Amino acid sequence: MGRRRSIGPMNSLPCALTGLRLLLGPLALICVFVGVSRWVYLPILVAGTLSDIFDGVLARRLGVATSALRRFDSITDAIYYLFILTAAWWLCRPVIVQNWPMLLLILLSEAAVVLTCYLKFGRYPATHSYLAKFYGLCLLGGIVALLVFNVGSWALIVLTLVALVTNAEQLAIHLLMDQPPMDIKSILALPKAEP
Repeated sequence: MGRRRSIGPMNSLPCALTGLRLLLGPLALICVFVGVSRWVYLPILVAGTLSDIFDGVLARRLGVATSALRRFDSITDAIYYLFILTAAWWLCRPVIVQNWPMLLLILLSEAAVVLTCYLKFGRYPATHSYLAKFYGLCLLGGIVALLVFNVGSWALIVLTLVALVTNAEQLAIHLLMDQPPMDIKSILALPKAEP
């Protein structure tokens, strides 16, 4: 039987980093209503992305990467980005209204992944593929372009393309797996089915 690590301050660090995003999303929205400089969003967005990267890295390194923690991470991502989307709506409404079909495609593809996983496995997805990680970096770039630099439509166009490819892979992984996928690197790296 494997040794279980005791819960200590270092072992709870991954959970704290995930929880940080639950604070950063509302903070970004508060900044909208306070009327701060757009540059304030840069450290908020970078901190959110870094916490998303390092919570998983630390959890694996500390041996505390449970399925519950991975699902907490995925749910937190959704909540964080809903707050960021709301902040973008208030700050960049003309760009968002002009490009609403692309934003709708992103949201529908995300919803399709969540719904498919719930219908098939009864739980929230936690695939964490390489494409999903790339999508996360593209989200950072696109949202920084919108919130910090107030750029035009190109950020949403690129983001939509990456989202659709990523979520198509997520859907395929969910449809091909017999168990809830967790930390599947790619559609090309699916675990072999048990005989």
